[in-house]
Amino acid sequence: MFLQLNHHLRSQSDAAKKVVKSSVGKGLVQKQIIHNKVNRSYLLYAPSGASGKKKLPIVLNFHGFGATAVDQLHLSDWRSLSDRHGFILVYPQGLELEKGGSHWNPNPVSEGGKSTSDDLGFVKKIVKQLSKRFAVDAARIYAVGYSNGAGMAFGLAQHASELVAAIAPVSGLMNDKNLSTVSGISPVGLISFNGTADWLRPVGGIQGYLASAEDASRHWAQINDSSRVNSKWLQQDSKKIIKRTTFSRDDGTATVQQHIIYGAGHDWFDLKVGGKNINQLAWRFLSRLRKKNRSLVSVRSDSIGLHPPSQFKPDFVDKIINFRSSRDVLVIDSDGFGVDNLATFATGRNLKVVKKQLAKQDFNFLYDQSRGGLYFNENGSDDGFGDGGMIAILKGAPSLMAANLRFI
Repeated sequence: MFLQLNHHLRSQSDAAKKVVKSSVGKGLVQKQIIHNKVNRSYLLYAPSGASGKKKLPIVLNFHGFGATAVDQLHLSDWRSLSDRHGFILVYPQGLELEKGGSHWNPNPVSEGGKSTSDDLGFVKKIVKQLSKRFAVDAARIYAVGYSNGAGMAFGLAQHASELVAAIAPVSGLMNDKNLSTVSGISPVGLISFNGTADWLRPVGGIQGYLASAEDASRHWAQINDSSRVNSKWLQQDSKKIIKRTTFSRDDGTATVQQHIIYGAGHDWFDLKVGGKNINQLAWRFLSRLRKKNRSLVSVRSDSIGLHPPSQFKPDFVDKIINFRSSRDVLVIDSDGFGVDNLATFATGRNLKVVKKQLAKQDFNFLYDQSRGGLYFNENGSDDGFGDGGMIAILKGAPSLMAANLRFI
């Protein structure tokens, strides 16, 4: 039997109304959209400069059952990451069931389904709406979610694999029916986090309903052609232990990473791995993956991906430490910068020489050897860097050559 949504009595869910009444915080805008004759809503946070020509990724962050978009913002605030890395941040709002409780339906609407809410269509419409307002990088759309929202992220990967490049579910599981369908689904990256003491979404799954965390990881590893498996045990300050299992392709690039936190419950986990919290860990993994022609392109672990910053200022650009010219590569997103694989590069012993180099020839990328500043030139007919500027700082100012740059 359907769990009917009371669309006829409410054009907007009670949960969505709560969002309207709540203080959504600095920089956030509450947006409305009509989908299937129902008034839906989402919170939008756009970093400075998002209205420009540079293509930006989208991160969709889904709340859990019974919660609101504002609740998810408080639980998982990605605004500083958005400012730092220049992506559009969205907190969608789920509809309430007639029996109560805002929710997400991660499956296509069908007879006998648990919900009549077309949430897959709702998310696609959000992306379409954002694409009309901003320069959206369709190759870098990511989904994050908690609990039922994590299930929604899994649903997007399974049923809208052409839309998302990678997902980061937290304390959530995938519909076990998805395990039987592999063909026709394009690769999607997965980084997941589950606790062994989670009784709502037990790590071992729920028979006949939800797949185990391990089965979900292996499902996506199979789709992603990632058969190499490596596990590592990580100690936390809280004394909890994490088992991190990484599934990689033959070339060593990781497309699936599973974190099992021993003794942890149903939570948005307080982690520190390599000095990074759960939000930073998720973004680092997601940002290395993108969708190109239904294929998953992954930046290798010995490579560092560079995307256009939201502002060409030192506080907004990537800070790269321990860069070794003999080994490391800067992978530059060609589409994001509007260049091709024949982009030109030059170095100078200081910024003054770099600008002289720019005056002699219209280079795309220039490097200040004295301070380690890497610059992008988008000057058109203007002097200097035009609308471009600094895109990264290499700490210690290591030498940088054309061989250290790769364009994808």
